[in-house]
Amino acid sequence: MARKRWLAGLVLDVGLSPICYYAAHLLGYDDVVCLLVGTAAVALRAAYLAAYRRRFDALLGFVLLMNVVSLGASALVGDARLILARDPMTTALIALVFLASCRMDRPAMFHLAKRMRSTGTAGWDERMTVEPGFRRPFVITTAVWGVALIAESAARGLLIYQLPIHVMAGLSQVIELAVIGPLVVWTVWFGRRTTAD
Repeated sequence: MARKRWLAGLVLDVGLSPICYYAAHLLGYDDVVCLLVGTAAVALRAAYLAAYRRRFDALLGFVLLMNVVSLGASALVGDARLILARDPMTTALIALVFLASCRMDRPAMFHLAKRMRSTGTAGWDERMTVEPGFRRPFVITTAVWGVALIAESAARGLLIYQLPIHVMAGLSQVIELAVIGPLVVWTVWFGRRTTAD
């Protein structure tokens, strides 16, 4: 159930910005305004989720901070492509955090796995310190996600400055889902395989 909620939230997070962009475009606004509307919508959703959960969430806080900074910088510069570049830059930063966490006691995917599972995680923290075999799958999945997200963000960043803005406003999220979707499927398969082993 928690995994389904997480996936539904991911789809909404990814789709919210382009929906707002194209809606504003239909109303006749220029690219900068349309992209700012999409960015503001994502920032408002992050703020709402933080208030609804009534607790600090590092990931939500990071998303909210990146959107607020992007709104401010974009409003000053007025560069539509810079606004579009916010998403791949955010993804690249997350990927770097993932890769850096592979050197830590608890890799990033360990924390995400605990968040997505409502039960069955009792004793995980202790097992991470005493069972190297338990930690290894989390390191592998974290590294795979980090490398894949770095590649995806680089590809999107390049395309943003090669293709028309109105194309990349939607295509950027399609590329993101095209990478994250298979990553989720692979992570679930890998998790079940390592559990079975």
